[in-house]
Amino acid sequence: MSQTAVSPVRQRPRKSLVTALALAFFLGPIGLLYASIIGGVVMLIVCAVVLVPILLGVSINVSLYFPVWVVCVLWAGIAAHERSPARPEAPLEGDWVREAPPEAPAGAGMNNDGAPGRS
Repeated sequence: MSQTAVSPVRQRPRKSLVTALALAFFLGPIGLLYASIIGGVVMLIVCAVVLVPILLGVSINVSLYFPVWVVCVLWAGIAAHERSPARPEAPLEGDWVREAPPEAPAGAGMNNDGAPGRS
């Protein structure tokens, strides 16, 4: 009797859409870290690039910071929606998934004439 090894399936952590949107709205890229770590790091860098000249007094309009904040909220909403509890879980690329055992070929255990019996 052979045993099949069961590979563990890595579950993606579920994220609340409301929490992600609220954190991103109030905290910007730091709040985005809740929904997407890569997104949060990218937007922290973008915010630094936009905010540093503003703080140094370079003649850059402060209104440039507003679209960056809006992108953070939108990105958080999209990332959280993809990982919300309402969506069914799909395996991530590279995840180990338990596969069904292979089916027996059609006609296995049958004679060439299609009748069961001796082989």
